[in-house]
Order: sequence, then structure tokens, then C-alpha cells
Amino acid sequence: MPPAILIALLVQAAPPFVAGSPDARAGIIHVGATGIRCARLPCPTRGVFIPDARGHAVRDRLLMADTSGTAPPPPMIGNAAARREIARIWEARGCVAVEGRLIAGEDDRPLLRVDRLVGRCSS
Repeated sequence: MPPAILIALLVQAAPPFVAGSPDARAGIIHVGATGIRCARLPCPTRGVFIPDARGHAVRDRLLMADTSGTAPPPPMIGNAAARREIARIWEARGCVAVEGRLIAGEDDRPLLRVDRLVGRCSS
């Protein structure tokens, strides 16, 4: 199977959100618009991803993908004001950088633990 098809299948797999170990360190995670453009659907236009060195989204660093454009923001814990701001930016199809990490939630479903908002994603 060509790598592009395999990556497309992985992005569509459910659930694409995987929690790290309990002692994993927080890092910079982008939430929102990916900047990824596709010739056909489905396309991960929004998601949760670890940015590359230039601050861009790449398919193999997506932790969660909204391929339909209708998914709600990721499940989160942390400061209520930060979570509201992330949800607002998500709905506006923007992107925000946060310091945080994925942790295991109820039924081992991953949650994005938001330690703090860092600012706008680099473009």
C-alpha cells in the first residue's frame, strides 16, 4: 500500500487520539485549523497536532483530526477560561498553541490537559 494511502487511512481511523504515559512531559500542541489542503475529501482541516519545526501541521503528527468540519473541540481539562477560548477558536476555524499533553480520561479515553494558552499558531 502506498504511504499516502496508509496515512490517509490512519487519519480516518477512530479514535485517533492516544494518551501518553502518566509521567509524559507537557509540550506545545496546536489545536484548530491545520492548514492541510486536500484534493478530495475527507480532509483533516482541523485537529490537534504537534507542529513541525516550522510550526506547521503534517499528517503524521495529527493526534486528532476533524475530517468532516463538524467535529466538536477535543475533550479537555484544565482552566475553564482557557477551555472556552480554545472552543471559541475551534469554532472560528482558527488555531491556538497550548502547553499541555494528552492524559488518560474516563474509560481510558484521552483528554487534552491544557496547562496554559501560548498564543496563536505560527503560519
